[in-house]
Amino acid sequence: METPTVVITGTSTGFGNLAVRRFAEAGWNAVATVRKEADLHVHDELPNVKTLLLDVDKEDVDLAFGQLAVQQFGRVDALINNAGYFQGGPLEATTMDQVHRQFQTNVFGLIALTKAFIPIFREQRSGVIVNVSSISADGGYPYTSVYQASKAAVASLTEGLHAELAEFGVVVKALHPGSHETKIFSKVDRAENVPADYDNGWASFASLNLVRSNPVGTAEVMYHMVTDGDRNKVHYYSGPDGQAIPRVKQLLGQDWYFEELSARNRGEASALWNAVMPSPVAETNDETQAAEPKYREQQSH
Repeated sequence: METPTVVITGTSTGFGNLAVRRFAEAGWNAVATVRKEADLHVHDELPNVKTLLLDVDKEDVDLAFGQLAVQQFGRVDALINNAGYFQGGPLEATTMDQVHRQFQTNVFGLIALTKAFIPIFREQRSGVIVNVSSISADGGYPYTSVYQASKAAVASLTEGLHAELAEFGVVVKALHPGSHETKIFSKVDRAENVPADYDNGWASFASLNLVRSNPVGTAEVMYHMVTDGDRNKVHYYSGPDGQAIPRVKQLLGQDWYFEELSARNRGEASALWNAVMPSPVAETNDETQAAEPKYREQQSH
């Protein structure tokens, strides 16, 4: 049996970096993409990994990347669309350029790259596509509306493709990571010139002691999504908050869930919310620190 090959985007740090390591350790071939030439040697110590330059914002390059990826090991069995970044701040102060750049990377680049691999998977009648969405696509958070909208688009796109490509043996899945100890909120493409009226709300939300989990767990979920053989499941979750939120939403119902979430966002979490949601945890170790994303680096969270 031939050694399977996975393509993973956005692998210089964060989830993508850890996922490359996880697949390599499992004996897979990996085509890993990075956006900067300085990162081309980031996986040199790993066996059977080819690291290639790819800026997912460049759609013409994305559309030609499928065949380039196949040339590395002679086949491709899975694609993990991990590349992305976080734009934050009140929508009022977010420029339209920031909005377009957020969607260009998180949505349009992802779509173009996916288009490059669909013919390959369709013709071989097999393949797994994992699109990294976010837990924010399941629930409302202040000052993340553009990012959240981009990740909700990824989740919805995944659902449509899951149905569209099933007849060809191609499985499409969405991953919704929760908050992880990668300091993403300190490495944000921030809105500028924010009106002072937002100061109190921003400070209140920023002070919340939210759950932070080790990103190694998300890399493990990525590996599971590709290898579990489940052709029916679309949405997967990682991190304690990522796993809890869809369950809590189902338990409370959507209206009650958003009432409780809004109160939490104001720093007024009820006893019910505190009882059903995981307690804040910070898991910091050398591996976590190594996964810290860079400013506007194409890493998805």
